[in-house]
Amino acid sequence: MGIERFLWTDHAEQRLRQRKLSRADIEHAIRVRHAEAQINEGGADWLLAGRTAEGIPFEAVYDHPAHGSASTVRVVSVWRLD
Repeated sequence: MGIERFLWTDHAEQRLRQRKLSRADIEHAIRVRHAEAQINEGGADWLLAGRTAEGIPFEAVYDHPAHGSASTVRVVSVWRLD
């Protein structure tokens, strides 16, 4: 079973707006590249680096599985690397 559902923390939603990133870009990167994610040492399970459709580099931290479901991701925060 693949990733089907994304839950976004209020913090992550705020960071999307502040940093002019889109949910679609982040969700796509997590779906396609979760196997490349690194274990995160902080308040989320995984750290993933990616690029938006426009080529802007970003990182996201997230929990997976989330809420007891292997098909659910909980995005904790995102930021640009440019």
